[in-house]
Amino acid sequence: MNFERVTLKIATALVVIFCFIACDEDYSDIGGEVIGNPTEVDYREVDVTAWSRKIKSVQTNILPNHLLGAYHNEIYGLTEASILAQVSLANGNPTFGDEPVLDSVVLNIPFFSQAVEDAEHQYKLDSIYGNAPFKISVYESGYYLNNLDPGSNFEQRQKYYSDQQELFEQYIQGDTLYQNGNYRPSAQPIVSYEPTAGGVESDTVVSPPALRMKLPVEFFQQKILDKQGASELANNDNFRNYLRGLFIKAEAVNNDGSMMLLNLAASGAGITLYYKYDRAPTNEEEETTRARRSFKLNFGNNVVNTFEGEYPDEVLQAIQSSGSQGGAENLYIKGAEGSMAIITLFSDAAELEELKQNNWLVNEANLNFYVNQDMTEGVNEPERIYLYDLNNNRRLIDYTYDTGGSNTNPLNSVTSHSTRLERDEDGSGVKYTLRITQHVNNILNKDSTNVRLGLVVTPNINITANAAVRGSENDTINRVPLTSALTPLGTVLHGNRSEDEEKRLKLRIYYTETNE
Repeated sequence: MNFERVTLKIATALVVIFCFIACDEDYSDIGGEVIGNPTEVDYREVDVTAWSRKIKSVQTNILPNHLLGAYHNEIYGLTEASILAQVSLANGNPTFGDEPVLDSVVLNIPFFSQAVEDAEHQYKLDSIYGNAPFKISVYESGYYLNNLDPGSNFEQRQKYYSDQQELFEQYIQGDTLYQNGNYRPSAQPIVSYEPTAGGVESDTVVSPPALRMKLPVEFFQQKILDKQGASELANNDNFRNYLRGLFIKAEAVNNDGSMMLLNLAASGAGITLYYKYDRAPTNEEEETTRARRSFKLNFGNNVVNTFEGEYPDEVLQAIQSSGSQGGAENLYIKGAEGSMAIITLFSDAAELEELKQNNWLVNEANLNFYVNQDMTEGVNEPERIYLYDLNNNRRLIDYTYDTGGSNTNPLNSVTSHSTRLERDEDGSGVKYTLRITQHVNNILNKDSTNVRLGLVVTPNINITANAAVRGSENDTINRVPLTSALTPLGTVLHGNRSEDEEKRLKLRIYYTETNE
């Protein structure tokens, strides 16, 4: 009898377990939330309108990092990125000692890199695009970079734009300070010999890989050391008017090259002057000796990226022929000199009003941006794209609600809202998924404004600040996310008029009917 009761209990438990398993197969995990009672979850596709716009010029003197080099994209053609940088004194009125004579001058800007685990002094470069050589040249610039805008009575920061290279080149002064017609970024560590505190000996220092070039001793001897005690070095205001900056120009070699992202404010970035001077004796028994010393010039707060390059005619024509009235077959988005996509949800006003009357519980709303693989074969595609409120130039509420942010790993940050590029087994891009559930819910159920959305390429989705633009066509675009200027990568996405109906851009809404 007891055995029968135990058997009955076991059988009942198994039935319950199997019921849970069966039910679990019907559950849907949409937007990271399990929806109980899946029979009431419905799905609807809503038409949207999407088109592309070329961004002709973007403010670049507020960027956290800057591009340098030449990069050829199979779709968008060649982009050349150069840098005009202020130079500043670490401290005003520096002293170099008696009879200072330069030995060498080194410009150094560290690459973004990672140390190889369990390997001493081995590194893997990051944020390098392409692998072909390019030409790099350095010049003294006579163009004065204002920190504040005279047109605003010096109350606002001066804006400098990516299309001003022709202007800057008019102010190049003197001979070329450095030139390498076959430069290619290297992962080799930098070995330098730094003077000790006493200046008699040197220490060997091994540093991570960097853009490193030797500049002419004669120029900096006359420009810096020979000016010891002069008014030109008294303070940074005087100095920035005296040595107004360096223009680092990049040019393609055989219509190709490589491009690197640099942080000119990084530790180790700057121009170091190595020199000898007469060191006075510390007691009567010592004699005057020649000692070694170094002096560093930093890059100033005003650093401007310039971009040179033209889209192929067929791409420009495709962009210009698209618009808000009908959308586009393809969406062209690219960083640097750039293009972006504009998306309008609920293109049909009558449909929007109908949806508002339904009182749906929106479980998930998403946009799947499919890569046009017929056009992107062999292209190095961006891992992330960024969707934002274009009307107000701010991030969407779904971005804010995503708790998966990571300052240390931006590539995998905020991926519930905006996924990384999904790829085929051969590495080619498939799609990006943008979940905008709360944004859509607010439009349908809280009477929020149906704002235009902007879509750009981003190498760091954690940075959502904006930069001013000028010269954009139509659509009154006056600002864009500044991170789009930090990468030369681009892609082509299926638009709302794509011939491939399965990959055509639509808003997908998963919802539950309510009893209201």
